[in-house]
Parts: sequence; structure tokens; C-alpha cells
Amino acid sequence: MSAAEQRKLELDRKKQRLAEMKSLRKREDEARVQNLLRLPVANGNAQNGSANRQTLSSNEVDEILREVGIAPKSTTREESPAPPQGAHAENHLDPMSASASHPRISSLLSVDLEFSTVQTASTDNKDSAIYSKGTQTDDERISVGEFSLGSQEFDYDDDMIMPLDHGQFRGRAHSRDQDSPISYNEEIAKILGHTKHVDKVLTRQDTEEKKTQSVQTIQPLSDEEKNRLTLDPEFLDSFNRSCKVIGRALNEDIDIFINYTKDPYEKAIASDDLLHLAQVYHDDTWTSKRLVTGMAFSEHHPDLLAVSYGPCDVPNEPPGVIVVWNTKSKRVTAEFIVYCQSEIQSVAFARFHAHLLLAGCESGQICVWDNRLTSRKLPINRSPLTTQAHTQPVSCLAVVGTKNAHNFVSLSRDGRICSWNVDNLTQPVDGKELVTKDGKPASATRMSFPIGEMQTFVVGCDTGEILAASRNGADPAVIKTDVCYKGHSGTLTGIEFHRASGVVDFSHLFISSSHDWTIKLWSTKDANLKFSFESHPDLVLDVAWSPVHPAVFASVDADGNIFVWNLNEDVEGPVARLRAGGEGDTVYMNKLIWSPDGKHVFVGDDEGRVHMYDVRESLYVLKSEEWNRFARVLSDMKESNEDAEKYNL
Repeated sequence: MSAAEQRKLELDRKKQRLAEMKSLRKREDEARVQNLLRLPVANGNAQNGSANRQTLSSNEVDEILREVGIAPKSTTREESPAPPQGAHAENHLDPMSASASHPRISSLLSVDLEFSTVQTASTDNKDSAIYSKGTQTDDERISVGEFSLGSQEFDYDDDMIMPLDHGQFRGRAHSRDQDSPISYNEEIAKILGHTKHVDKVLTRQDTEEKKTQSVQTIQPLSDEEKNRLTLDPEFLDSFNRSCKVIGRALNEDIDIFINYTKDPYEKAIASDDLLHLAQVYHDDTWTSKRLVTGMAFSEHHPDLLAVSYGPCDVPNEPPGVIVVWNTKSKRVTAEFIVYCQSEIQSVAFARFHAHLLLAGCESGQICVWDNRLTSRKLPINRSPLTTQAHTQPVSCLAVVGTKNAHNFVSLSRDGRICSWNVDNLTQPVDGKELVTKDGKPASATRMSFPIGEMQTFVVGCDTGEILAASRNGADPAVIKTDVCYKGHSGTLTGIEFHRASGVVDFSHLFISSSHDWTIKLWSTKDANLKFSFESHPDLVLDVAWSPVHPAVFASVDADGNIFVWNLNEDVEGPVARLRAGGEGDTVYMNKLIWSPDGKHVFVGDDEGRVHMYDVRESLYVLKSEEWNRFARVLSDMKESNEDAEKYNL
């Protein structure tokens, strides 16, 4: 039992005991009055005054006073003390001696007692109010010497006339100016000693009781109810959403030591490395031992990264899996996990449909998931297997155009390009075969569209050639390439147009990677502008431009090396390099992508892991001259190529 409950029980017992004592006192007073009324009273004329009234002796009066709790004085009149000597002797008057000279005093002190009938009534009070003698006030309407036998508390003791100067007299002397003749019972005194705090304690207890009554008691769930809840898809959806919200709140990263007076372009940092491993995204159940085949960021939610995974050796597991990771969370958090019954080769978010996730499969089908249907892991829609669509693995996906006029474009290994309406995948809007200038079908591996362009594009082939074409050809069934870029001697593994936008337009630039261990820089405007980067010790598997810095790009190779290039600093080699894994441990890095803000690089390997690396601040916080510097670097590259061609001739 708590201390509050014990205190409450103690107060209840004291209140009950006090009520019993009051009730007993009341019954005794009533009995005493009845006894007094039974005494013979002489009947006579009321005008005769005290002549016809029964009088009591002093002993009887003392006995009555003792019964009601008033201690009588030993004598009715005491001799007046001798007046004090001094100048103030004339101010000291004896009330008893004054009665001989003042008729009013004489009449007040000689009071005849008489019996009268008193009617008493009791009512139940809703609020128990307790008053002490200190709170009582004088009531001039009460005649001198009168008191009620039925009252429980005496407001005044015997009244005295206090003489003042000039014949003035005070009406009465209050009981707190004299020693009260009332003797308190010890038990009553103990109870009344706590009355000052009773009201506060009762008020506090009432408030606690109201709070306790207002709060509903939550009963624990039974095993049957728990099982029913765990099987309810709506409850699981709400519970998972709540867990994600709490996880984001706990993992919020706020730099409380940020210094706004620091130069944002200052290159001095605590670490000398441009790359720092910040996080590894991995799931033992869904991604272990799977090859990362594609990565894409959401434009509506830039912190969401969709990663597609290839098959694994575990039986009865789906061959294609897509996991959407939350890259802002400090802990590894998978927001959505979906799968299909075919290997997934590419993945993309629908730019103008915030909830749709797209994937190209090994079978040639296009699959669509809706992340609002968290309980559904299989696609909500998929394209049919027909000759009008793809019959080979879909290697690339792209959503181009604007919100009011856009297309979903897919490319398969046989060189077929299809345009789709995301809301209807029963058949493509159009489908064309990509052929070279010689009329041969192109075996395409990679595709890229310039920023803000939806017609012209470039395609990398198995032969190492790069084909530039347009979807607005005259032939409704064939896309004939206009330009062919030759330079690679191996299969194209990566190709991407310049992504950063600034004071100088570099959207005509694109880079490519190949199995020939090289990376090459191209321009759709100038055929003489090209440059080769040959620092990788193995097959270059992917390359990507920085979305914010005009001269920065990153690349990965089959030996697990990650290179970061800054052409404004060095055109011969990378400014940062990092090898994933420990010594003697070769990690096959397959895919590469930058975060939309340019602060992180994400790399996927063949073990189902996605490595997130933080880059130095100087690679995403730019000075204004970076654009002009890169323009001068490109001009120098062009002059070097022209000089080399002259010497070769």
C-alpha cells in the first residue's frame, strides 16, 4: 500500500471517530435538556419577572456548568485587588466595585437564570468546514450571558464589561483575550491539531482520485488477441510505419558544433582522405550472396535508394529482389522489400509517380510495384511476353520528359527500344529496333539521355562502339544511328551524360567505361574533344558524373578499386582512390551511383552489399571559378588532341 493510500485511510478513521464523538455529545445534550424540562416550573404572570420564576442555587449552577464543560469559579465574587500605586492608579477600575455606582453594571452582574425550551435540528452538510477559535468574530447581537445548550462549540466565554476612560465601556471581552475555561479532550486535540492541513490533503486526494478515474485501466492482451493482431495486415502496416517514424527521430543527425564563420571553401579537414566509409547496407535474408545489378534514387524522396539484386544459390528463394534503403538513417533500414519470379537487371523510380517502382527483368518483362501496398511483395502490373515488346533481358530503364509529356523508355540486349505508358503495360506505345549505319542490329548494353532531353540519346554496345540516335526517326520500326563513337576495344559497361548545371553548359559531355580498363570522355558537339583515362588496373565496370561538381566523376573496377577524379586538379590520375575489403580480399564492385546532393558515393558489390562513402567537402561545395576552370581544361584537352593528330599524320 502506498503512502498516499495509508494517509487517506488514517484521515478517514479520524473523521469517523470525530463524527462519533460529536454524535455522542449531541445525544448527551439532548438528554440533559429533556431532564431539565421535566423539573417542575411554576406558572405565573410573565410581567411579575423574577418573582414567579424558579431560581437555582449556586451549587446547582456550578453543577450545570460542569456538565457542559465549563469550570466554575471558586467564588462568585472575588475581592478586588489593591489598586496599583503610581500615576495610573486612577485608570484602574474594579468591575465589581463599579457595580455599586453604575446601575447598568449592577443589573448585568445580577442575572437570574431560567429554563427555556430549545428546539434543535440537524442537517447533513455536503462540505465539511472546520473552523478554529481564531477565526470567530464578535457578534454584538448576542445578549450578555446567553448561550445555546445544543451548540457543539462555544463562541465566547463569560463576558466582562471592560471600563475605559470618560465613562465609556467596551461591549464584551473576547475569549482569546482571556484564558478559555473549556478543557479539550486529548483525542479531540490530536484530531483538531491536523485540521489546518485537512483541507489541503483532501483536495489533493480528490484530485488524484479524479485523475485515477479519468485514466482508463489498460488490460493486457490475451494470446489469442495478440495472434489476431500479428496477422492483421492493417495493424502490421501501421506498426511498421510507426517504427520507421521513431527510428528516423532517434537517428536524426544534427551538427551542434557547426561554425558559420568558417570559410565553406576551405579545404583543410580533419582527415586527409577524400573518401570515408560511412555505412554498409546489407540484409542477411534478402541480399546475402546476391549481385547488385542496378541502383536508382527517388526524385520525390532523395533519401530513398532502390537497389536491385540478382539470383542467389539458396533454393526456393525469389531470383529477383529489390530493396529500398533509407540512406538518411544511421542504422541500416529497409523501407520496402519486393521481389518477382524473374531475375532483375535494372531498376528505376517513376519520376512523375511518387509511389511506383519500375524494374526490367531477365525475361524481357517490365514489372511495376506500388510502395503504398506494403503487404504486397509481388508486382501489381507487368508487361506481357510478346514480340511487340522485349524478348531479351532489359538492361536499361529511363523516365524522360516533363510531368505533362513524359515516357518510360526501356532498352534490351537485342537493341530494341520501347516506350511505355506506366498506367498501361499491356503493350508498348511504340517499339523500334536500333541498327548501326551499316544496317546491322546493335547489341546494346547501356543507354543515357542528356538532362532535359527526351528524343536524342546514346547507347553503348558489346563491340565497344557508342551509337548516338534519335527516337524521332522516319521509320516507325527502326532507329538508325547518326553518329558512331569509336575508341573502346571492349564491352561498354557504363555511360552517362554530364549532370551538373551551372554558369557554363556542359550537357554535351558524356563519359563511358569499358572492359578495356579505360574511361573515355566524349562530346556530342565536337568530335575532336575526347580524352582517355587509363589508371584502372582491371575491368572498369561503372562510371558516374557528380551531380553538383562539373569536373568530378567516380569509377569502380573488378578489383574493388574506387577512383574519384577531379579534372580541375589532375587529368592524368584520380585525386582519391580506395580499395574495398581487406588485404588479400578481392571485392567485385559492379555498380556506382552518386547521391543527389553529391555528398556520398554508393557502390554495390557481388556479395549483396552497398557501400556508402562520404566525400570531402571540397567536392560538393564549389567555388564560382570551378566552371571556368573546367572550360579551360576542356580547351587544353582539345588542343592536345589536335596536336597529337598532326604528329600522327
